[in-house]
Amino acid sequence: MIDERRVITLPSGKAAEVRKGKGRDLVRAHRAVAGNSEPMSVSFALIAELATIDGKPLVFEDILEMDLDDVLALEEEVSGAGENQLNFPVTAVQQKGPTDLSQRRQSSDLSVLASPLQSCE
Repeated sequence: MIDERRVITLPSGKAAEVRKGKGRDLVRAHRAVAGNSEPMSVSFALIAELATIDGKPLVFEDILEMDLDDVLALEEEVSGAGENQLNFPVTAVQQKGPTDLSQRRQSSDLSVLASPLQSCE
């Protein structure tokens, strides 16, 4: 099994190594922040699971103390939103056209409705 890793230079000049994530990494990130209602907590914990900086492992609190530019660069790398798309390659995303949700639908009583709200009128 190949362990995919990418080394990036953060805006601060530090070298970060980010490995490709697995489902277990996401589970560990959720466990690390259990009870924390901050929406970004899981994202930061996942960064800590997948990245090292200058060869040193990270913990959640390390991410909280980092410069924002570095945090955003790591988040982009971990989420796959950047041009490298390490964790979520384009080929894994199903490409679909827009869905037309304005079509008439048939209700369970076999009458044609334009929307679910019309049945309440």
